[in-house]
Amino acid sequence: MTEPEPDHVLRGARLARVGVAAALVSRVFGRLVGIVLVVVLARVSDPTTVALYGFLLGTVTLTASVTDLGVASLAGRDVAAGTAAAPAALRSALGPQALSAGLAVVLTCLLALLAGPAGVDAAVLVPCSAFVVANATFNLWAEVLRGAGRAVLEGLLQGASALLLVVAGSLAVLGGAGIVPLLWIVAGKELVVLLVAAVFLRPGGGSPDGPSFGALVRRSAWLAVAGTALIVLWRQGTVLVSALAPTRVLADYVVATRFLDAAVTLAHTLGIGLFPAIAALAHRDRRSARRQAQRYLGVVAAASVALAVLGVLLAGPVTTLLFGERWGSAVLTVRVLAAAAPFTVTGYLLWFALLAEEQERWLCLAAAAAAVTALSATAALLVAAPSAAAGAAGTGAGAVVLVVLLGVRYVLTRPRGPVLRRSAVPEDAGRGA
Repeated sequence: MTEPEPDHVLRGARLARVGVAAALVSRVFGRLVGIVLVVVLARVSDPTTVALYGFLLGTVTLTASVTDLGVASLAGRDVAAGTAAAPAALRSALGPQALSAGLAVVLTCLLALLAGPAGVDAAVLVPCSAFVVANATFNLWAEVLRGAGRAVLEGLLQGASALLLVVAGSLAVLGGAGIVPLLWIVAGKELVVLLVAAVFLRPGGGSPDGPSFGALVRRSAWLAVAGTALIVLWRQGTVLVSALAPTRVLADYVVATRFLDAAVTLAHTLGIGLFPAIAALAHRDRRSARRQAQRYLGVVAAASVALAVLGVLLAGPVTTLLFGERWGSAVLTVRVLAAAAPFTVTGYLLWFALLAEEQERWLCLAAAAAAVTALSATAALLVAAPSAAAGAAGTGAGAVVLVVLLGVRYVLTRPRGPVLRRSAVPEDAGRGA
């Protein structure tokens, strides 16, 4: 007769199921309704507005990640493993997160002015900056909420954010609004969900103080570089296509990469849904954490291959059906991105599995190699023949390098006992979900 699983393994499995379900529902919902806004933009607005909107949001994501110190992920990991109380972890991380947001604002303005398409001025940079600050702060709250077992609440906030943007943004575009009002809507919806999150989780007193500002920054150094390189991998195409190709090519790339964004969001969603459970299990039993991660890895890898085949075959009709016949020139780019999707999804799951085991240095090495590969390949292809597909091919090459390096580390590293140092999985880790 098979022995029943220990209690901490059963709690971890439940936390994984709830976390993945909540994350998937909220993010998939957000991306699906988000496509509505891009479709409205593509059908109603001119290609210049589409290109400017895509470039600015892509640049914001890039700069926010380049300056991210990684403290939000560490705070969530500490809370999930029971080594820090949620209010204390949140309070300690607010300072480094504010520094990250401030640096991101400066870089966003510089990059948009130096490398952006026509139409970038102070009127569009102000709402972009507001979005950077609100988004960085809300991301910290979201990590700590998930680590505290409140995955359903965090998912509801993410879904509400997406719905606010689509409804308000689509109405504004249909009403003839330009890029500036649309960007203020993007910033405003983020402020709304941040205020709601602060009501449910306050960084006030009542718990011991967390790590100091300097201690958090030192702990997160490797992860900061790794996270920056990972976002460069996914976003370098937007910047390079904008700099080395005509505006129409950039517009094709922006439309096609809505599908890349969907794949990255799906992959990241699976990872963040699993991460608290794996981190909690790894605190007591790394072998159980590995088994939990491997179950999801096998299923997701097989499913992503099947979806990639469908994506390659159906890229033409899906792209023109959603965005209109005038975007048929983006079909090849969509096919390339669909072929790379299995590497995108598998890479993210391996990323979070290794992060739960405190493998930040290897994450840094793998992500840096992948980013350099993507940048080099995209630049070389654009110089040879400017096209949106060049950016997609470079991104795909980088994703392959990422999976190979992370997979080698995961296979060669044998699980040995607990990773984190103090208390076990919280008894009520899954109740807040």
